[in-house]
Amino acid sequence: METKLIEANGIKFHTRVSGKEGAPWLTFSNSLGTNHTMWNKQADIYGAEFRILQYDTRGHGQTEVPQGDYTWEQLTNDVISLWDILGIKQSHFVGLSLGGMTGIGLALNYADRLLSLTACDCRADAPPSFQNMWDKRCAGIENEGMAATYDMTMATWFTESFLNSDNKIIKEVSKMVMSTSVDGYLGCVGALRKLNYKKRMTEIKTPTLFISGEFDGPHPAEMKAMHELVLGSFFKIIPNAAHISNMEQPDIFNHHLNDFLINNK
Repeated sequence: METKLIEANGIKFHTRVSGKEGAPWLTFSNSLGTNHTMWNKQADIYGAEFRILQYDTRGHGQTEVPQGDYTWEQLTNDVISLWDILGIKQSHFVGLSLGGMTGIGLALNYADRLLSLTACDCRADAPPSFQNMWDKRCAGIENEGMAATYDMTMATWFTESFLNSDNKIIKEVSKMVMSTSVDGYLGCVGALRKLNYKKRMTEIKTPTLFISGEFDGPHPAEMKAMHELVLGSFFKIIPNAAHISNMEQPDIFNHHLNDFLINNK
């Protein structure tokens, strides 16, 4: 395993490369408010069959934090730039929430670089209700920092029973949320407010798997609708999980991801 900073697309990214040398590449992309370590369990498992790339999304973790709103062009080009520097011609891509949306952008605009796409707990557009949610949340963050969104975030990311358990994952994710740069968080929200991929979903020809936690608010319905727009795609529900489905129910999540990757290796 090698962890290092890589300058790509104009900023420095914190990256982790692990797994089997010479194997097909598998890239993991984190959600808003987390970092690359949210995928550590998956990376450790799939490293036996794949070469793994994890990276902290711009503005998150130990990656540089540019000022101002980010764009989907930047977020997708960040991945392409990292791949170019690392000599990755093609890769499987797994992303959750913000990471899943980044993956959709790759499938729409850089399909030749993707072996497959797994988009988890995400959506493809930004209706007024979605934008209004971010307006309210960001107003508090600008005044009070990440503490202003902590309770709401954790309540939507995990089921109540899991949140109230002694599982060490809750402490790990809590640390990620509270250590996220306010400017980085708001920068990515700037991209989320302008999300507009849904009208192009029928263009996706990359082998695609959609995954959603059973209790992830509107996302199961949204992702089912996305699945119906992408010919030949697959859709799986993770029972007893909310937004961060890969961490709340890793065994079930890994089962579905493994089946999909095996069929598209």
